[in-house]
Amino acid sequence: MPYPPVPINNGSNFTKTIYHDTYAAIDSAAQDHSKHYVFITGASKGVGRVLALSYAKAGVAGIALGARSDLAGVEQDIISAAQRAGKAIPRVLKLKLDVTNWADVESAAKETEREFGRLDILVNNAGFLSAFKPIVDSDRDEYWGNYEVNVKGVFLMCRVFVPLLLRGGEMTVVNLTSAGAHGVAYGASGYQTTKFTLLRFTEYLMVEYGEKGMLAYCVHPGGVPSEMSIKMPEQLYKAVIVDKAELAGDTISFLTAARRDWLAGRYISVNWDMLEFLGREDEIVKGDKLKMRMTF
Repeated sequence: MPYPPVPINNGSNFTKTIYHDTYAAIDSAAQDHSKHYVFITGASKGVGRVLALSYAKAGVAGIALGARSDLAGVEQDIISAAQRAGKAIPRVLKLKLDVTNWADVESAAKETEREFGRLDILVNNAGFLSAFKPIVDSDRDEYWGNYEVNVKGVFLMCRVFVPLLLRGGEMTVVNLTSAGAHGVAYGASGYQTTKFTLLRFTEYLMVEYGEKGMLAYCVHPGGVPSEMSIKMPEQLYKAVIVDKAELAGDTISFLTAARRDWLAGRYISVNWDMLEFLGREDEIVKGDKLKMRMTF
C-alpha cells in the first residue's frame, strides 16, 4: 500500500483566498520600517534579494545583506527601490557570509553592531536543496548539505545574533521554512526534514528567550523559481513552483512591520490571504494552531 495512506495536510488552503503574487493589502510601499534595522541571509538572489527590496520600499533604516555571492548589484537595486517608493535611502551593509562558518557569522554580528548599533529583525533565508533521491541512492555529502545550511546555518546565526537582538528593538527572528516540512515527498528527506526541524527549533527560541522579549516564527516563502528549485523532479516543479518572489518579500515585510506576539512559534505561508489570516487571531490562539503537534 502506498505511503502515506492518508494524504498529508500541508496547510495550503488555510485561508479561503490563496495568492501567488503580491497584492495591494501587503504593498511594501505602504508599510513603515523607518525605525528598523534588518539582517537578511542569502540576500544576493531569489527571495532574499527581493525581500531586501521590499524593506527598502518600506523605508527601512538599515539593511545588512549576508551572502557568499557578490552583493554590489543588490545595493544599487535597494537604492532604486527606495527612491521609486519615495523613501529615504537606507544604510546598507554588505557582508561576505557563509552561514555554516562560525568565523563568518561572528564577524557579521560584530560588523552589524558596529554599523547599526542594534538589530531589530533577523531573517534566516539562506537555504540548500539536494537532488531528489532515495536515501540509499543519495550523495552523502550533498544530502548532509541540507543540514549544514538549513539547520546548522540557522543555529549559528541565532547563536550569535540573538544577544544583539535582545538588546532592544523588535527582537524578531523569521526563519524561512517550507510547506514541504509537512510532507514526505519521495526523495526529499534531506530537505524536508531540515525544514521540519526549523519549526521546532523556532519554538525553542520562544521557550528560551520569549520572556526576554524574543518573537520568532516560521514563514513558507512559496514556490519560487530559483537555482535550488530546478533540482526538483519536473512534474513536482511544475506543480508547486508557481509563485513570485515579490509575494514572499512583501508578505514578510508586512508581517514584521508591526510586532504581533501571537505569531510566536507558528508556521505561516505567504500564499495565505494576510488580512484573513490576521483576522483569525482568536481562533488560532485559542486552538494553539499552526504548530507541530501530535493529534489523536
